[in-house]
Amino acid sequence: GALAQTAMEWGARASVEGNYKIAKGVHLYAEEEFRFQGAAFDNMRTTLGFTYKPFKALKMGVGYTLINSKKTSTGEFKAPRHRVFTDLSGTLQAGYFQFTLKERLQLTHRSGEFNVYQNTPNALALKSKFTVKYKGWFTTEPYASFEVRTALNDPWGTTSGTAQWNNKGTKTYYDYTPTGYTHVYNNRYRGELGVNFKLNRWNELKPFVLLDFCNDYELDTNAEGNRLFSAEYVKGTCLSVGLSYVFSF
Repeated sequence: GALAQTAMEWGARASVEGNYKIAKGVHLYAEEEFRFQGAAFDNMRTTLGFTYKPFKALKMGVGYTLINSKKTSTGEFKAPRHRVFTDLSGTLQAGYFQFTLKERLQLTHRSGEFNVYQNTPNALALKSKFTVKYKGWFTTEPYASFEVRTALNDPWGTTSGTAQWNNKGTKTYYDYTPTGYTHVYNNRYRGELGVNFKLNRWNELKPFVLLDFCNDYELDTNAEGNRLFSAEYVKGTCLSVGLSYVFSF
């Protein structure tokens, strides 16, 4: 496929979370997050999750997220997406430094009407996140993280023949044969710098900066899936500032 590069974008994120301790190592949490592209509201995400630590170095979790996004062109909300996920985190403590590797397997269901040859109805992805945190300053904990997201079932297909004109003579296409949701590749890389401020035993504040590099493979086909108009990797970078607040009880 071809390669397309978009300009640097700017964004912002804000979230509020309530974290309830059911028993030792067992927590229930709810989070509301708002995301912006530039000065415009982009989407809101409502998450309900459950975590369990069988021992200090290991944490497991499951959860659900409702994603409500706005169309840039009309300002109206799109059909919502529904996401379920499961997490597994391992932590190693070395002096004042804490190293964490978190693996998240997520399934996102796209509702509404869309071209199934361009978008996956149930997108499966694996997110691998490595975090280093310094815990030697008591209630102030700076950290850095790097995350890779791998698409596990994006649409894929094969082309044949030479380029042809459509019946209006304005767009070329190739004969296309979809081969299913078989495309596996890394489509996002994220680097994050931030600080956890533990104000007291109940309240925590986290300002951060997030650099998000996307490498999405985008197909443009007809609704029948037998004509391919374009296929390209679209690369884009977004720098976001964010603030998270967590209330634990």
